[in-house]
Amino acid sequence: MKKIGFITIGQSPRDDIMKDILPITGDDIQILQRGALDNLSEEDLKAITPKPGDTVLVSSLRNGQSVSMAEEKIIGLLQKCIDELEACGVSGIMFLCTGDFRELLSSQVPLIYPYRLLTAMIPAICTKKRLTVLVPEEAQKSAAMAQWEGIGMHTEVFPISPYTSTEDDFMTLALTLKKADCDYILMDCMGYSSNMKTILHHYSNKNVLLPRTFAAAVLKELV
Repeated sequence: MKKIGFITIGQSPRDDIMKDILPITGDDIQILQRGALDNLSEEDLKAITPKPGDTVLVSSLRNGQSVSMAEEKIIGLLQKCIDELEACGVSGIMFLCTGDFRELLSSQVPLIYPYRLLTAMIPAICTKKRLTVLVPEEAQKSAAMAQWEGIGMHTEVFPISPYTSTEDDFMTLALTLKKADCDYILMDCMGYSSNMKTILHHYSNKNVLLPRTFAAAVLKELV
């Protein structure tokens, strides 16, 4: 049985994400999870809080609490997760995050970045080159705008947290997005769930892309 590693930028295990991934990948692989923040103390968590100019990432702790961090401050922790999973004999590693991390991480096994899969696919399917993007926090709007407009998309960005927002919040946003002129709505965080996608699609009548299930489908083909 193949072993596949999954890395969250928060704390593992991420059962909230895996509940949407496992039905796609099936039960013929062994899942190993690691989290960048697994062994951090309260003081350590304060030290990775984003400051002006930092790249903001959002994830969750083991208790379900949302946590924001500076990408630049967790690269070493992510590399440690990769090294640990490689030592366990995994055949590949998928990030439970839509961040890019550029070329800052290295591995002896394939690393699957949902962001890179999406940036390869979205220009091919967005015929009008119009994309609506959802992000967890207001502080991520400008980076998301630059990221997706950088690959040729006319982009609108809306913040809504996958960790603290209610179903009613998603329904309200969906009704707003019903008027949007876009090819797709991208839920640009692995924290967004299939249930949230269903609500958005139903009330907005738009096509919605969910990174966790999209990346899982690609992973299924690879393993």
